[in-house]
Amino acid sequence: MLNKAELEGRLKGVSICREAPKVTNLMFADDSLLFCQATRDEGETIAEILQIYERASGQSINLEKSSVYFSSNTSDSQKGQILDALGVKEVSRFETYLGLPTLIGRAKYHTFSFLKDRIWKKLQGWKGTLLSRAGKEILIKVVAQSIPTYTMSVFQIPLKLCDELDALYAKFWWGQVSNERKIHWKSWDKLTITKKEGGMGFRDLRAFNLAMLAKQGWRMIKDKDSLLYKCFKARYFPRSNFLEAK
Repeated sequence: MLNKAELEGRLKGVSICREAPKVTNLMFADDSLLFCQATRDEGETIAEILQIYERASGQSINLEKSSVYFSSNTSDSQKGQILDALGVKEVSRFETYLGLPTLIGRAKYHTFSFLKDRIWKKLQGWKGTLLSRAGKEILIKVVAQSIPTYTMSVFQIPLKLCDELDALYAKFWWGQVSNERKIHWKSWDKLTITKKEGGMGFRDLRAFNLAMLAKQGWRMIKDKDSLLYKCFKARYFPRSNFLEAK
């Protein structure tokens, strides 16, 4: 129904630049993002589509958990008309979507600092003094170092933050509790080397981050019909291919 409304010209959608495809909706599991121009007509079109869906499926949309976000150049009168049509609340910004930050400015370190907080809370909850070396190794590799995986598959994490996460892992490995000081008999760089070569095989976060992003690059090289490729090409390399993009 959203696609039909777009074809009929009742929904315009948004694009990230002039030549990029217009997007009216993005859907993932039970999360949906709908895009339209800030006009009363388009707001009423979306409200009508949602009402038809409710009647057809028997599923009721929870308006309490739904919200609308306006661009900065939308007037108060336009906002009021659209909010009346949709019956949902306005938010000043979306902090996260699917567990990832939605708006990222220049201060990337602060944007991704939530990773450090999550890992620190996880490490604090484990009784490091009661664990064997093997137990600590499993917890670091399987739990603590897997926390940033999802974020690293989409964004390049600042090197400063990678170093601080490595420092947290190292403190836990050497049994450091709170602010006490303990000797680190080997640098963390040595411990990220494979066991075959004398290390512990812990994950090198910088290399892992680049490897995860390389998978996205491979996706764009192999699947040129995807929405991701079309948007990135229009925005970042309209006159060249992916591998030549600066």
